[in-house]
Amino acid sequence: MPLFSTKSQPDPTKGNSSWSLKNIVDRVKKKKNSDLDDLMIIGIDFGTTYSGAAWATVADVENDSVNIVTRWPKFGLLEGKAPTVLFYEDGATMWGYGVPREVEPIQWFKLLLLKDEDQGEEIRNHEYLVKARKMLADEQKSTTDAIADYLKLLWQHVLETIVKARGKNVVEALTFHVVITVPAIWKNYARDSMFKAAKEAGILAPRRAGATTLSFAPEPEAAALSSICERGEDINEGDVYVICDAGGGTVDLISYKVESTDPITLQEAVVGSGGLCGGIFIDQEFQRICKARLGRHWSSLSQTGILEIMKDEWEHGIKRHFRPEDTSKEFVVKIPAEAFKNAGASSMNDSSKKPIIKDGRIHFTSENIERTFNKSFSDIASLLDKQIQQAKKSKLSVKGIILVGGLGCSPYLQDFLEVKYKRQNIEVLQTDGMKPLSLGVSFATEFNDELHDDIDKYWDETEDSYQVSGIMDWYIKKVRQL
Repeated sequence: MPLFSTKSQPDPTKGNSSWSLKNIVDRVKKKKNSDLDDLMIIGIDFGTTYSGAAWATVADVENDSVNIVTRWPKFGLLEGKAPTVLFYEDGATMWGYGVPREVEPIQWFKLLLLKDEDQGEEIRNHEYLVKARKMLADEQKSTTDAIADYLKLLWQHVLETIVKARGKNVVEALTFHVVITVPAIWKNYARDSMFKAAKEAGILAPRRAGATTLSFAPEPEAAALSSICERGEDINEGDVYVICDAGGGTVDLISYKVESTDPITLQEAVVGSGGLCGGIFIDQEFQRICKARLGRHWSSLSQTGILEIMKDEWEHGIKRHFRPEDTSKEFVVKIPAEAFKNAGASSMNDSSKKPIIKDGRIHFTSENIERTFNKSFSDIASLLDKQIQQAKKSKLSVKGIILVGGLGCSPYLQDFLEVKYKRQNIEVLQTDGMKPLSLGVSFATEFNDELHDDIDKYWDETEDSYQVSGIMDWYIKKVRQL
């Protein structure tokens, strides 16, 4: 679940500052002893299949300009995230788009941070995780090592991006507050391992401007805050929302009740649940359909050729924008010429069955494409039904479903769920694309004898009250379970 969402936009270089950052700035202006003008907040969304980053200074937020990293090594297009994949060769570590297409990368290694007993059997025994365990063992790497290797390269790229935008001297004078997303269901030992990986990655390395601070943002809470705050006056105490974090591999759900609106305080209403029905399973179904239609020609495709179909034609094209509203529309997928090289030019045309192949292109119908989403969407709906039923057992009525994550940005998923839950008067919401979210920064706040130590308080004449400085003030708070 993203610290910020990366839904595809016409111009992926643009984004809006988050509600929480703007409110932090407003409050900081009232604190005469604040030094947040010299602070840069950097968010890292470390995902199972894709990862991204964003950054902003206080001045950026005031100007409605939060910066999304959209340029990646070895990739010529603007994109909000890079693949969470690694490949080791001859002492070198390749990551993201820099992993050659013809090799098999290590992927899904984030999920290995949880012990086997804390994972469901379906996830624990999935072929990707089994393969990732073996590949890491072959490299004599632990899961923490792999995450540290990935974060190190991601962090270096983020810093290079910031320096190019602001200049080395300016960046060196700023202190950093880094926020990394983590799944809400993670046990403390997994968070400890993430902290260790971040430290090994150099994120907390000493800097001239001062120590870098690091905090973790539970993914569903981050998404809930971003989405709920966008609704402004429509939010009321007692409202219940199901957060559906539909990512590349897993789909995780948890329900929250709005405990208060200033600040927005969320109370867990239904225990989190999840399953393996994310976007990658839609990809696998599309690949199965392509393979079945091409028959023997599929075996002539190299790994690079398959990736051209799956990444260029499908993932970066049809999948993102598909909606089955126009049944007459065709979706044309170009097949690399190597698939037909041993069969003659005539094999590039085949209208004997549907979808037809014409000039080396498969012409899919809307119905063909819709079929690839069916199983995943059905499983997501089943997970949502269980959350809604559990809420009803607690005498709570769900007001809305908030979709986040990569698959959560699918317009078809929103349409599908809107139709399903319309009769129950449950809204289906999506977060704005490319919107970063930082959940908290350190600054002065009013002294509370139940929360703060006497030694940290001081009298503020402007506020006419005792204050405490250097406190992490969270704009989203999670309290005890109902």
